[in-house]
Amino acid sequence: MIFLEPVIAALLGAGVTALAVFFRKNIAAQMVLKYGSLVKKAYDIIDPILDKNLTNWNGGQVDQAFELAVKSAADGEITEDEIKKIAVYMADAWLPAAAADKVRILEAKGTTEEQDTVTKLITKTVNAS
Repeated sequence: MIFLEPVIAALLGAGVTALAVFFRKNIAAQMVLKYGSLVKKAYDIIDPILDKNLTNWNGGQVDQAFELAVKSAADGEITEDEIKKIAVYMADAWLPAAAADKVRILEAKGTTEEQDTVTKLITKTVNAS
């Protein structure tokens, strides 16, 4: 029996870890489903900003830019806590190569005056901090 105790402990630990990973992924998936269009708008805002400023900014400034992009895309429809959670999710999922390709497509299409204003405002706010 003594010999089974470490095996049982290891199996329990693995099971708890698997459950934690499952719930974390499930919560992230639910957030994307609930806020999918908001996340898309926020990525459309943040991608050009990071394309131009990523090399000059530190991690805190990048995080602030993500939060400001989510906040501007949300238009006051979500809480500060939700803004932070979505911004963290977006920062973790952000892919620089995909963003660069998307920025080139957006540049070819042209941006609206509103997009330019939001981009400049976020950049100016982050640079001032």
